[in-house]
Amino acid sequence: MNDIAIYGAGSYGKLFFKALNEKVTFFIDDFATNKVLCDIPIKKLSEISKDTKIYISILQHSKEIEQILIKDGYTNIINFTDSIFQMPDILKEISKTNYLWLVSDHKRMINNKKIKEVHTLLYDKRSKEILTQITNLRKTLDTKYYIKPSGIEYFPEDVPILNNIKNVNFIDCGAYTGDTIEELTKKDKQIGYTLSFEPDQKNLLRLNQQLATLKNKFPTTNFMVYPAGVYSKNDILKFSNNGIDSSASLDSSSSLEVPVVSLDNVILHSNPNFIKMDIEGAEKEALLGATKTIKKYKPNLAICLYHKPEDLWELPLLINKIEPSYEMYIRVHEDMCLSTVLYCITKDEKCIN
Repeated sequence: MNDIAIYGAGSYGKLFFKALNEKVTFFIDDFATNKVLCDIPIKKLSEISKDTKIYISILQHSKEIEQILIKDGYTNIINFTDSIFQMPDILKEISKTNYLWLVSDHKRMINNKKIKEVHTLLYDKRSKEILTQITNLRKTLDTKYYIKPSGIEYFPEDVPILNNIKNVNFIDCGAYTGDTIEELTKKDKQIGYTLSFEPDQKNLLRLNQQLATLKNKFPTTNFMVYPAGVYSKNDILKFSNNGIDSSASLDSSSSLEVPVVSLDNVILHSNPNFIKMDIEGAEKEALLGATKTIKKYKPNLAICLYHKPEDLWELPLLINKIEPSYEMYIRVHEDMCLSTVLYCITKDEKCIN
């Protein structure tokens, strides 16, 4: 009988171990400092046979890891997406960790009245189907409603996010290391400027390096960086982060201080026509701080909906209240409904520069 292994000895590795109905022989983790997890040995990849049945528990980059393992000759691999469908209780296990939108207080995940309101705002059939599937997933935690990720994050082919823009003026809230801007430069569009908001010092170093490289390729584009987060006002706030949950929250007792600014206060007359927000659960406050900007310029928007359960309905309804002319789309680009993104596309000709 072949060995059965879980690739990754982290938080999800433990959850997979609890949810799998098969007897796990060992974990695989080349970087683990411990030799045992859940009383099961941790081995390096080089120590296992090529026919080992491997469940990939790494949430992000699962498909890339799968391709690397296949290239290395491993023949029995189940990526994260396919693993989920073999573990009917996995979502219930994850909900105990209060992970982003998936929380133990199931009432927080559903507001039928407001979800119906959002449904009426969505422009295309696919978005309506996705919202219904997300709703059923939250109500039942049944993996038969699990959404397989698809499309390129912030630039899905079936959403016309850039079609009405000739010269892109892009504001990247939560720029990370510049990955979204790099993807933008691959599109057949002129880019006037990019303005990156990123408060994390480690990310800022890599971001500036990435933008310097892009500047050499695109010398006419102005790549700018603002070393702060985005919020409803200019301030210094204290945030905490609770491990598996990457959604930051306000915490007056935390030692982590983050400078934040309101877009309305800092972008002045820069005429943005595309704004992206992936800012660890502060999207609602950031949108409130961009109310004047959205009303005046009607930029296309790509707003993450997955950091908090209520974001699924609160953010679309807030944007519709600020500017009711948008066509709205929803797409899911990563496993566990991470990178669930609301796309808002203006019909206003002012967006075309």
